[in-house]
Amino acid sequence: MQAYCLKCRTKREMGNAQSLTMKNGKPATKGVCSVCGTKMYSIGKNGDRALRVLTRAVRKSWQADVSTDKVFWCHDGRVMKNLGELSVALREMSEETFRYHVTVDRNDFSKWVEDVIGDDELSARLKNSSTRSQARKLVAGREMVWQERQGGIPTR
Repeated sequence: MQAYCLKCRTKREMGNAQSLTMKNGKPATKGVCSVCGTKMYSIGKNGDRALRVLTRAVRKSWQADVSTDKVFWCHDGRVMKNLGELSVALREMSEETFRYHVTVDRNDFSKWVEDVIGDDELSARLKNSSTRSQARKLVAGREMVWQERQGGIPTR
């Protein structure tokens, strides 16, 4: 995302961009100038919610399978090797299977996404999801962001 740098006196790419909401409720983006390191703010459209940076490793996780020792073994016998398969599984699994993996004390999906996939933001959101529908929408939403960044829709 680009924003105006007061020190460089020109538009520059914003590094370490973070979406935030100001006290008055307006969306904004905070980051640093990629050239001089000065703090930058962009008020208004906050670099959209897709700004929540997807690291290269996380984007690859949609296509690439994790190693066999890090796959997610679902209670119903299904094996998930990447986030794309998790998205499909959440859509198709029973509520009973979901409840086995998500309780008040633990959320296996959130833990796997954080520890194996490395997507901390999605993990935090999954941790707060209490229904299969919510979790499915979160993972599918993350997939849509990834698709937009890739410029196409993956085939399954």
